[in-house]
Amino acid sequence: MDVDGFWTLVDRTRAEAERDGGESVVERHSETLREALEPLVDDEVRAFDLHLRRLRGRANDWVLWAAAYLALGGCSDDSFLDFRTWLISHGRATYERVLAEPDEVAGLSWDEEENDFGHAEEWGYVPAEVLEERGVDLEDDEEVELDELDDYAEPRGERFPEDDDEWFAARFPRLWATHGTAEE
Repeated sequence: MDVDGFWTLVDRTRAEAERDGGESVVERHSETLREALEPLVDDEVRAFDLHLRRLRGRANDWVLWAAAYLALGGCSDDSFLDFRTWLISHGRATYERVLAEPDEVAGLSWDEEENDFGHAEEWGYVPAEVLEERGVDLEDDEEVELDELDDYAEPRGERFPEDDDEWFAARFPRLWATHGTAEE
């Protein structure tokens, strides 16, 4: 599976989850992804997992973390990992748009009561779980240098100033308009 195949699968299973409805599209997306991965051979599921991890790495950037921090009212390293997975689960067009301009997060919606980010974490585990159920361990993959896929590696760029409202307002005007907390 190449990266185009990865995105085709993500987009298709996301569309299925949206069409099916229910309380949480993100939760249903885990189910539609599992249904799509189960018939694939091990190498294709491994490739899907590898693309997912590489795309999370590509999104590991301080500016994107700052957007998540503002949108969510704070964002730990675990939360940022879940956020990046959640972003990928929205499909290629959304992922690319938000990476190009992180203020575009303002155009997305999430349901904190439905725990969309927790469900996104579960979505990210699906390929590993499918392989685990087959007795295959991703850590045994000799072709992949796992250090390059460290989900907690230092983000690219410069750390954002957590307490600088002016910086957030200038950098993320759309997010600031809906999520900012300027002191009077």
